[in-house]
Amino acid sequence: MPKRTATPVNTATPVNGAVEAPPIPSRAAIHGAPARAYLNTKVTGVLLEGMKMLAKEQPEDPLRMLGEFLLKRSKEIEGTT
Repeated sequence: MPKRTATPVNTATPVNGAVEAPPIPSRAAIHGAPARAYLNTKVTGVLLEGMKMLAKEQPEDPLRMLGEFLLKRSKEIEGTT
């Protein structure tokens, strides 16, 4: 097992003694290899929307709901019915 080299730094800012998590980005940065840039441009934003929905609603069947969400958004974005 590799030796641990560093402890993660908490970048959250304390507010009235409580620590708030940094906001979740609504879009991924477009950088890196072509495959990463493609995924960041075409997939990551919508996937983040779906993940936020799951975190908020916490459904009993999260994979089905995420799949339905992605299909619905795909039809909206691509303009098909």
